[in-house]
Formats: sequence, C-alpha cells, structure tokens
Amino acid sequence: MKILFHTNIDAYMGNVFPTDFTHVPRIGEKVRVKSEVMNVFQSKKLPTRLEVVDVEHSDVGIFCELWYNDLDRRVAEASGAKTL
Repeated sequence: MKILFHTNIDAYMGNVFPTDFTHVPRIGEKVRVKSEVMNVFQSKKLPTRLEVVDVEHSDVGIFCELWYNDLDRRVAEASGAKTL
C-alpha cells in the first residue's frame, strides 16, 4: 500500500519518511524518519518522529499530513533546536 507523507516543515521535505506500510497510520500515531537520515535530525536536535494529523485517501495513494508532537517540539526547542 503506497502511503505518501506531507508536511509544511522545511527540515522534513524530501524523501525522509518510509512509504511502504502494511496498514494506514491513524491520526495521532507517530511516524519516524528513515533510519538512514536519523543522524541528520539528531545532530540538528530535531524530533525524529512526527505525528499524523490528517489522512486522505485517493486513487494515487494515501496521503498523511504530519506535524510536530507538542512534547517532542518543546523538548527539541529546550535543547536549542529551531523547529520552524
């Protein structure tokens, strides 16, 4: 099943999330960045996971909108990251 992730957060643009899942992520679940880019986000002190805030089904695939989880965002900002 093809799942496409979208977010307006610049740091997470591009191919940073997995796209092949056995089930559709639900609103409130979290999606972690791919393991090969994990170090990039950790070095920038940015959260390595985003929360699903919307799910849309289409003939192209399933689109999931992602955004920061409030706690992860606050922890990142407390450590000096610029989250937006």
